[in-house]
Amino acid sequence: MTHLCLDRAVRTTQPPLVSSSQACRSSQTHQAAYLLLALFREVASLYRSRNASLHPTPEQLEALKEFIKQSQSLSPDMRHFATSLVTNELPLLRARPRGGDLEGAVTEMAVHAAILLLCGQHRVLKPLKNLAFSPATMVRAFLPTMPEDLQAQARRWKGLEGVRWYTCPNGHHCAVGECGMPMEQSVCIDCQAPIGGTNHTPQPGFTVAGDIPDRTQTGHVLGSPPSEDKVVVSDRELSPVVFLLARLLTHLALLLGATHSPQVPQAIRDIIRPPVEDPREFLEQHIHRDMEQLTKTLGRSADDTTGVVHLVLCSLLSEQCHLPGQGSLLFDEVLSTKEQRNSWEKCVETLIVPELKHLDKALLTVNTLLRCDERISSNPVAKLVFGDPVSFLPHLPRNSVVHSSRMWSCRTRVTMEYLQNLVEQKNGKETVPVLWKFLQKEGELRLVKFLPEILALQRDLVKWFQNASEAQYLPICDFIASHSSDGLKRLLRSRFSLFLSMWNKLRRSLETNGEIKLPKDYCSADLDLGSKLEVVLPRRQGLGLCSTALVSYLISLHNEMVYTVAKLSEEENDYSVDVSEVTDLHVISYEVERDLTPLILSNCQYQVEQGGKSLQEFDLEKIQRQLTSRFLQGKPRLTLRGLPTLVCRRDWNYEHLFTSIRTKVPQVPLPNASLSAISGQLQSHSDACEALSVIEVTLGFLSTAGEDPNMDLIVYIQDKLRISDQTEQVLKALHRCQLRHVIALWQLLSAHKSEQQLRLRKEPFGEISADYRVELSPEGAKLLHTFLNQGGLDTFLLELHELMVLKLKNPQTKQDFNPNWSLRDTLVSYMETKDCDTLPEMEAQFPEEILLSNCVSVWKMAVELKRGRQMR
Repeated sequence: MTHLCLDRAVRTTQPPLVSSSQACRSSQTHQAAYLLLALFREVASLYRSRNASLHPTPEQLEALKEFIKQSQSLSPDMRHFATSLVTNELPLLRARPRGGDLEGAVTEMAVHAAILLLCGQHRVLKPLKNLAFSPATMVRAFLPTMPEDLQAQARRWKGLEGVRWYTCPNGHHCAVGECGMPMEQSVCIDCQAPIGGTNHTPQPGFTVAGDIPDRTQTGHVLGSPPSEDKVVVSDRELSPVVFLLARLLTHLALLLGATHSPQVPQAIRDIIRPPVEDPREFLEQHIHRDMEQLTKTLGRSADDTTGVVHLVLCSLLSEQCHLPGQGSLLFDEVLSTKEQRNSWEKCVETLIVPELKHLDKALLTVNTLLRCDERISSNPVAKLVFGDPVSFLPHLPRNSVVHSSRMWSCRTRVTMEYLQNLVEQKNGKETVPVLWKFLQKEGELRLVKFLPEILALQRDLVKWFQNASEAQYLPICDFIASHSSDGLKRLLRSRFSLFLSMWNKLRRSLETNGEIKLPKDYCSADLDLGSKLEVVLPRRQGLGLCSTALVSYLISLHNEMVYTVAKLSEEENDYSVDVSEVTDLHVISYEVERDLTPLILSNCQYQVEQGGKSLQEFDLEKIQRQLTSRFLQGKPRLTLRGLPTLVCRRDWNYEHLFTSIRTKVPQVPLPNASLSAISGQLQSHSDACEALSVIEVTLGFLSTAGEDPNMDLIVYIQDKLRISDQTEQVLKALHRCQLRHVIALWQLLSAHKSEQQLRLRKEPFGEISADYRVELSPEGAKLLHTFLNQGGLDTFLLELHELMVLKLKNPQTKQDFNPNWSLRDTLVSYMETKDCDTLPEMEAQFPEEILLSNCVSVWKMAVELKRGRQMR
């Protein structure tokens, strides 16, 4: 297609250049574009030859420079570009002998795009112009085809206007319909925490959500180009071809911005996130990947795909003045909001779609023109590729397999991407909705069949780690190697590799479209066997949230297709299966090459026109029926009940645990003498950890089974729980306690463990937000020291430690515990909610100037003072 455009330019500008330019009857914009294309084709391309004698001579260059200088068709920017072409000084894009990573078709596309942006007047080109020639204005722009966060939009979707959004105690979003006030109780589907309420009153921890943060990012946020087997889909229902063409145009504009000067502008480096070492190479890789995807989607050869790109570039140059509704286009020149970016994409779709409707005819015209071009048709290979087989078949051996016109013509390759594009063109969203939905998600739906195996891996991991007090963060490969059985090693390696492959293919979708919101940095890179094992452990927080989010996303993909089929059939489908019981038969499962491709080809009719190509016609309705009956119908809806979840003891909701225990085993505080004796007997960090671990196991059993509160703790542990591997120091420390002391004992031991960590110069409060770890001012430290010297430390340390551990580790803490509140008032109020005696000296003497934001610093200072007293 580049040759076509250049030939038009050459035919328009026959020597001498000045007279031909004046004779051209096209608009001034087209004259400029044709001239620049001719300079690239007829002059700049000569520099590719190794033979220096074929390069333009100094006299020719001077004549060309003088013509460029005097040309009235060229603006100053166009003159600079034209001069760079003829002198071979255009950075990176200049045609060099065997040079550069960008050659041939991609180089021609980049030059054609640059000429379009220099000459084109349509408003839709302005954001691309800014990326190419003024990238500093686009550093905060929402770039076309970049993914966006859909959950923030959900609040404005039709049908959800009256829904009120809440957050569970762990920060997960929940919705309440009708009046927006809770009337019943339930549990969070993400973490099983109690949610809801009664009589329009939310229960504690179930709070109205503020504005849901929109995590859509500005700039280029795709990361490294995806591999061929990764899914590339639009999350804004753009047709696949338009989506890929818009992304390709964006990458070409960015590449022009990166090569507009010898050094890559800092603005381009700022636009690309995360930063890359070589923006030029990074963008080239993306362009090649875009072309590969576009080739598969169009179902055509690489040459035809390149032709399509140039046809689109030509059409954008032709659309100079009018577009339906252009006066009300809702986007600015820098795409400052994602809504304006989305409006720009819709405008581009309106411009491109008409060009795609007559693609076959346009490409046939292009190939005919190429065949008639004397310079191109003199090439024997080009004559075979673009020529009419009838013209050269008589010259081939009659009895040879090559003596056939079909030998010299290519049938359109049928791929899922090609069929998706075909369904879009035929308004398949309305006529074949199940097929349309399936093809929209097919790249990800093909992964649903691996869900049972991922769940099996998660269940095994929960069994292995369910009794661990701390999650073990060793690398995955080390965990595999720690097993002695070769068969188990092979099984684990296979399952872990499957999980990692699934994660790498879906991580971009999980970042923006997943129901479980993951921190931004969790989805930023691919994982391998050297990654932390914690990523695969199915948990409700930390890196383990990745594993839970992956399974949740696969389940939602499956259920979405089940709902689509049920809606089309207008039948109520009450068939559901819990995740704990899912097998291969329950999930959508198919192989593309084995199952889908034969199904599609069996419903394709071919017609061969004399002297032309074969025409394909697909029976889309029949494809939909067979697809539904074979792979979708009868599949159950998957529920989240029984979803594997690893809850380490440190992740327990101790407040709910304590409430349950108090209803079954009445509790009392430990005597002061016991507090001192236990602390004195557990002097080492390991003893403190062992004692706390035993108590946590005890708490778990008491919360469900209960027991006699007067039973000795040691008797319950050894006789009831059958735990008998405690050290002598731990047994001696716990022998004076009964089950009615178990909560007070946990309070003591958890604080004592933190004291031991502090003694060993470890940070006991790393999981608490930095908002609560603000250092005391010198004046505040002086006031606190005065208070601590006047009162007892033990109870103060225990209560403050419990407040921090139970209340301030929650991700939604700041909504309920403002760091700017008074520490005195907050701690006193917390103790009152526990129905325990408050500290009189706390209310009367604690400095009011000390805030909750200083609580960690206050506790550490009190521990140091306590240790100093003990050493006297």
